[in-house]
Amino acid sequence: MVGFRMPSNRTLGTICVYGAVASISAVMYMRWKMEDRVRSCEYYKLALKGLRQHRGAVGLLGEPIKDLGIDLGNANNNCNAEKAQFEVSVRGSKDKGTLYFWASHQPEQGWLIDRLELETKLNPEKRFLLKKSEELNLTETISQVPVQEV
Repeated sequence: MVGFRMPSNRTLGTICVYGAVASISAVMYMRWKMEDRVRSCEYYKLALKGLRQHRGAVGLLGEPIKDLGIDLGNANNNCNAEKAQFEVSVRGSKDKGTLYFWASHQPEQGWLIDRLELETKLNPEKRFLLKKSEELNLTETISQVPVQEV
């Protein structure tokens, strides 16, 4: 009968470290992949395009405007086949902030941005309205934060 020898504490420690690094790397990759899928969606691209083309927003944030990512753990960030709602961290040369957008999918027109709002770090008590929907039936999804038009 062959005897079984226990591995040393050093070997067990090394296995634990490599296992932890592999697990953390896998979680970070999955998170990046999910964010990348959202970034490649039409509604996301339309929202950022609307932000970058808005002169008032560019004046507040400065150029270039970059997106810093989406908090996938935030309950306000969600989408389905018909509607999307997200909070995106953005940064410019002058300031940083959060872009809030609501979008809907119309079968004949594709994705449309219903509402765009910008909140900046220098003006945390204000939310600037960049675009509002022509339809007024979005009251159940739009937060009741007072907004200012830019």
